[in-house]
Amino acid sequence: MGPEDLSSIIDNLPVPHNENVLVGFGYKDDAGIYKISDDKCLIQTVDFFTPVVDDPYTFGQIAAANALSDVYAMGGKPITALNIACFPINNIDKEVFKEILLGGLDKISESGTALLGGHSVDDKELKYGLSVTGICGINEVYSNQGARQGDILYLTKKLGTGFVISAISSDFLTPFVLKEASESMAKLNKIASEIAVSLKAPNAVTDITGFGLIGHTYEMMSASQMSCEISLSKLPLIEGMVDLIEKGICPAGTKRNRSYFSRFISIVENTDKSLLWSAFGAETSGGLLLSVPESKADRLERSFKEKGEFLTQVGRVTNANKKGQNTFIRIIK
Repeated sequence: MGPEDLSSIIDNLPVPHNENVLVGFGYKDDAGIYKISDDKCLIQTVDFFTPVVDDPYTFGQIAAANALSDVYAMGGKPITALNIACFPINNIDKEVFKEILLGGLDKISESGTALLGGHSVDDKELKYGLSVTGICGINEVYSNQGARQGDILYLTKKLGTGFVISAISSDFLTPFVLKEASESMAKLNKIASEIAVSLKAPNAVTDITGFGLIGHTYEMMSASQMSCEISLSKLPLIEGMVDLIEKGICPAGTKRNRSYFSRFISIVENTDKSLLWSAFGAETSGGLLLSVPESKADRLERSFKEKGEFLTQVGRVTNANKKGQNTFIRIIK
């Protein structure tokens, strides 16, 4: 389902007001936040999807990491999870289902989260994911709101997983490229989130998933009432991804992203067409997008380097978005 379809369905639903909801339905954020005491709140999210790689264990890892990422994007610590398993139980070897669940359990355990159970149904199409509950301090909540003029925009993972996933059945996807993409998708955003939270560095955070870098950056800028620049030459890309684009690989979700989010951007002349497509690419279990004041940037970069974590600058928040102004992102070379 594309961003335009989703908005048309949910934007006008009569969601009841609750004073304890700090981040809820109308924020288009990564997860919901519910106040449970004067100093604590719950983070809740759910995510599941069909297989993105052939290996069932790896798919389980990726699906779990993707669901857990929403809690990390809100600055929280995941504490409990429930499996969501939609399995065609009579059509696929049960060992496949076991491997998927083991892969998910691997990432659940790595995150320090308790698995409490879950729910399974016999479905024609295989799907797997998690419902996750996290916790954070009332004054430690991050959201996609809060970006400020002059902030530096950082990414904590490379881009391109959607293009790699779409190329799996092709003859020109190399094992090396698939391995890099699979490892990126299975990697938790745990350490990246912990570093950012410990330094109280970001003004705003989101993670990059189905709407791509441009879509999720737009949501951050819109929620923050700001505009930004994204530099195509600075985008970190999985090796071999540009070659896939040039050979015609372009996922349907990426095309929908470009069709919808193009109305919110401006593009300088003579930009690289392949790099531009990569900015719209639908990602699975992508990295965090951090909007960080320049005064905290050096310390953040040092901390990521010391921990051996990936971090790269991709843009900057430029100015407040004037009322009625429709351009939120300027794409530069």
